[in-house]
Amino acid sequence: MPNAERGPFERGSSPGRRRRKRSGRVRTWVPLFLVFWFGVWLFESLTSDVIASGYTTIDTRRARLDGAGGFSPAWQGWMARSLARVPAPTALDAEGIDGVVNAIADLPFVAEIGSTRVAWPDGIEVAVRLRQPVACVLIGNEYFAVAADGVILPGSWSAPPWVHAAFLPVIGPNDHSCDGLRPGDALKEQRHVDGLAVACSMRLSLSRTDFELMGPALIDATRARRASVTEPGVLLKLDGRRLVFFGRVPNCGEPGELPAEFKWSSLSRALQQTKTEAGARDWSVLDVRWDVPAIQWRDASGG
Repeated sequence: MPNAERGPFERGSSPGRRRRKRSGRVRTWVPLFLVFWFGVWLFESLTSDVIASGYTTIDTRRARLDGAGGFSPAWQGWMARSLARVPAPTALDAEGIDGVVNAIADLPFVAEIGSTRVAWPDGIEVAVRLRQPVACVLIGNEYFAVAADGVILPGSWSAPPWVHAAFLPVIGPNDHSCDGLRPGDALKEQRHVDGLAVACSMRLSLSRTDFELMGPALIDATRARRASVTEPGVLLKLDGRRLVFFGRVPNCGEPGELPAEFKWSSLSRALQQTKTEAGARDWSVLDVRWDVPAIQWRDASGG
């Protein structure tokens, strides 16, 4: 029958049938979504198990300081004691890691903190710039190293130490005025700060041979700011009862003051005179404040 309608079970594409097909189809992104979240769940579950086992805990007791040379034993011990007081974080604990880094930054021999990297699963690497010893001070009966910024460094010796091809000059006058200082403290008295400026200049200007001939030097800058024609200012007291009149501190900016490099050159030449070779000649007082240094030679009897 040309006008007969199709029955409901006859083949065709009625709207109802099309709706049933669409409603029964599973969209392709749904299973991918489920797989993704299964992966996230699996990662978080494994991570939680690792954290729960303590495998990611950073044991600060195993901290190691690399590149400190001969100072590493004293500095290692100081660092270990300081970090033992910091709660041990995990490798995923950013706030806890910051606490460890801050504790490292507070160590007296650390001048600056650089980059920090987590070494999964239980370590961190912290780049540091270490303070370098340039002088020493007598505290009680022991000598402690001092950095260029005046900070007292951990580690002590019974005598001024030989460090990096030179003796550490002593910032005097060894009158027990430094007895109250401890590692991490900084020099405050003007005479000590002035003495440190002389020590830094000395370390930069004199050679290994000069230090070997000179021995440990004591720098007394008590009267550095009163230097004049009649006042010698800074005094350098050397082995062999030798005395050097140095004048004002380096880079003082005072008009007419001889540049420090000329003073050190004069001292170096005078030290060469003391070599135990034929023709060696010893001296007791050297005044390096002038273009032509004044020198007081010892006579044959040692006077």
